Amino acid sequence: MISIRIFTLLFCLLFCQLSSSCYSKKKAEKLHVFAAASLKDVLNETAKVYKEQTGIELSLNFASSGILARQIEQGASADFFFSANQDWINYTIDKKLFQKASKLELAENRMTLIVPKESSIAQLKNFEPEQLGSLFNGRLAIGDPSHVPAGKYTKEILEHHKQWTILKSRLLPCKNARETLLIVEMGEVDMGIVYLSDARKSKKVRCIYEFPEKNSSPILYYSAHRLNPNSKIKDFQNFLKQAEAKRIWKDYAFIIND
Repeated sequence: MISIRIFTLLFCLLFCQLSSSCYSKKKAEKLHVFAAASLKDVLNETAKVYKEQTGIELSLNFASSGILARQIEQGASADFFFSANQDWINYTIDKKLFQKASKLELAENRMTLIVPKESSIAQLKNFEPEQLGSLFNGRLAIGDPSHVPAGKYTKEILEHHKQWTILKSRLLPCKNARETLLIVEMGEVDMGIVYLSDARKSKKVRCIYEFPEKNSSPILYYSAHRLNPNSKIKDFQNFLKQAEAKRIWKDYAFIIND
């Protein structure tokens, strides 16, 4: 009876050890990625391709860059952070949460004025952005400038054209770039200002004007990885620099400077 109990105990210990080993292995086969909401499509595709090539899964968490940076600062576990501007990536680096040497400039974008597909507002020709307020009667959807990079760029554009103060009471701030697009797609507002990459993939909106690059600070995307990276983190970092990864970004209407 005692020998049977001892055998059972040893079997249980061995089973637990093997289960723990398997769990650790599975856990090691996943990278936790926090990314700006406007990167949802391109990073979902990146994750698919990368898993096919390596077997490594990217666990993706999307929100505005500012919200993600705050979550990471408060202890959220992230191996990589993809930000829609340099300010928030630098914020996490300055807080000693991510490795400075790992910061990559990934791609560029543009801001564009959009309307619902069925809107009566036509494509704008010889348009002066100072006329923006006269184009619509309702509200203009934008990202919240307090924590959404798309909103920050939009505010810079509106200030550049002396429209921020004029239109402030008619703005609808959204929690991230994708929500801004969705609000316009649903026809909840007359217009919106979103990333060109988001607008081009939507079948429910029309781009009626693309703002010149000089109207705002450079619209650049960055990534960085956590301190003390393991081999899997380093491998994914190298993948981001390769032609295959750059091709995916180009396919989703981002601008890549090779």
